[in-house]
Amino acid sequence: MKTNIFRRLLSLLLVLTCSVSAAIVSCSPFAAAKTDAEAAGTASNAEPSKNEYQVVSPVPSGTSVTPITQPPRLSSLQGKKIALVGGSFSASVTHAVIRDLLEQNFNCVTYYMTDEIGKSGTFNPNNISDKSVEFQQKLAQYGIDAVISGNCGCGICTVKETGNGLAAEYAGVPAVVVGAEAFVPQIESTGYNRGVPVVRTAAYPGAFASDTTEEQQRKAREILYPQIVTALTTQITQSEIDRIAGAVAGANYDDIVFTGSHERCQQFYETNDMSDGLSIVPPTREKVEYYLQYTTYAADDIVNSRNGEVQDVPPANKTIYAYHVAANAIMAGCPPEYMPLCVAIVRCFANGNFYKSLASTHGWTPYVLVSGPIARQLGFSYDNGMINKEANKLLGRFVSLAMLNLAGYKIKENRMGTFGYLLPFSFAEDEQACLQIGWNPYHVEKGYDINTSVITCGSTLTWGNPVKVGNTDPDKALQLLSWDVTEKQQNGLGNTNPREARMIWLTKDTAATIAQANGCSSKTGLKDTLINTARRPLWMRTYAHYWANTGSKIHLNTTFDQHYNDIKRGVSTENVERDYVSATAVPEWLRGVVPYSTIDTTQTIESNNTGFVITGGDTDSQFQIIPGGDCCSFNLNLPRDRDWDTLAAREGYDPIGNYYLSQ
Repeated sequence: MKTNIFRRLLSLLLVLTCSVSAAIVSCSPFAAAKTDAEAAGTASNAEPSKNEYQVVSPVPSGTSVTPITQPPRLSSLQGKKIALVGGSFSASVTHAVIRDLLEQNFNCVTYYMTDEIGKSGTFNPNNISDKSVEFQQKLAQYGIDAVISGNCGCGICTVKETGNGLAAEYAGVPAVVVGAEAFVPQIESTGYNRGVPVVRTAAYPGAFASDTTEEQQRKAREILYPQIVTALTTQITQSEIDRIAGAVAGANYDDIVFTGSHERCQQFYETNDMSDGLSIVPPTREKVEYYLQYTTYAADDIVNSRNGEVQDVPPANKTIYAYHVAANAIMAGCPPEYMPLCVAIVRCFANGNFYKSLASTHGWTPYVLVSGPIARQLGFSYDNGMINKEANKLLGRFVSLAMLNLAGYKIKENRMGTFGYLLPFSFAEDEQACLQIGWNPYHVEKGYDINTSVITCGSTLTWGNPVKVGNTDPDKALQLLSWDVTEKQQNGLGNTNPREARMIWLTKDTAATIAQANGCSSKTGLKDTLINTARRPLWMRTYAHYWANTGSKIHLNTTFDQHYNDIKRGVSTENVERDYVSATAVPEWLRGVVPYSTIDTTQTIESNNTGFVITGGDTDSQFQIIPGGDCCSFNLNLPRDRDWDTLAAREGYDPIGNYYLSQ
């Protein structure tokens, strides 16, 4: 823990001091002209007391994806073989209309939906999946001349349906992707970031799910169909490429991109979409170089690599140097000793278990769990009010800027939360409390040594609304936890996957109470117990999936009873995992409500994607379910050649060994 906080705060105030009158706009591959001093070649990084900063870019310029030369569009659709693929958001309705029109007007041979051609799904040109390869092979087998994919109406399905079009373009087949108007920017940026300069689109006005079947058919006929014909028969122009890609400036990673006061730097980053709108600390060369001392990396070492191979960081697929990580850490206000944590977070960005949900309309908010001795050394809070503590907030702010600048997420372009997003946050676990009650800390459950420092990144769909455990009866506390697990489902009512990932927070008192319940003396035992006790009535599950499905209108294709029986039989329905259904005793909290002794229930929890963390202090007995996306973890690489304890000491910290624990 720090021993000279006052000195650090005073230093930070001096760094942030600025005057508007001293602002000088400078050269930049992004904005204005050079200052006189820089043009003369005499500029060096100005001292903060001069109120002028020469700053670097937090955005990597290189990419791991090489753009392709796209196949030419068709001269005519007459007699062509057209594949209509996908299946999201009433595609069965709109595709059918488009198919009929193509056959009537152009005598096309059409291959409809997934029966013959299948789906590519999310397409990654650097790591093409077996599913994508099979899809491309089917295009060749059937001699497909063009592909129509749809429908894009949510953040995740847009990436999948666009993937069909990308796989086609890579296979030399022109494609058009159908999507709601609000998702056209995401379709285009997904294509560009994955090596297809122009993804042609057909824009559907409004929202698919809000229209009746008749209205969907009308829009397909009058609005989508003409766009599709034009998209497939008009050649791609350079102006289209420029509009989507923009003029990408070639800049070295450490180039000075702007010179000016703190306020002018703030305006520069906001104007060029490099800031999340909150105040930033100007990232100067000298400051970046100082921060790099706290890592195991050189400035131009690639952070997003594993076993010598560069890992894609969607959606922008940039090649991220340690220099860029430092620039974003500085902008977020993180002190230099947070750099190993920031690097580990960026490594998590390349893991599909973390990033796959972040573009969704449902608004997954990222979070970071800091585990091991580094959490205690740097003062990350697991006490009450934890996510509002300084360290926890600063690391969360880094995630916000890293998502924007390093990963390339932009609101309304490829991050599509309908109501927006909470700010990312971080927290720690009371690992000593875990050991006291006989539970392993979270990172130990994941296979790490107790004194290994680890970063875990996950995401949540909800916030707040904890449950207060108003008794010390272990069985009743467990029943309350089981009940809340069934309530906190994915996408609100639990209308998609039946068993989603959850992080479950328990205050120390609650954990100690539940640990006394039968079978719950360990976290593993608690998970196994919840598989049997946290069960949802199948009728509720079916109702949510039948009426509130995020993709298509299931109620138009089958009856409720038929859908109920399909789920009961374990059929995988509408792009979600199968349910595990059993006839069980009525859950305790429903007795007196359900007039039966047994009912059909479905499993709502899995052991491999459920985490338990003792956190939040010991002033109240509560637990909180954090439902959302899967997690991934990486251990921290602390500098050895420069000695971490020496580096930490000059920032006011005790040796990390002081924070080791014994099991």
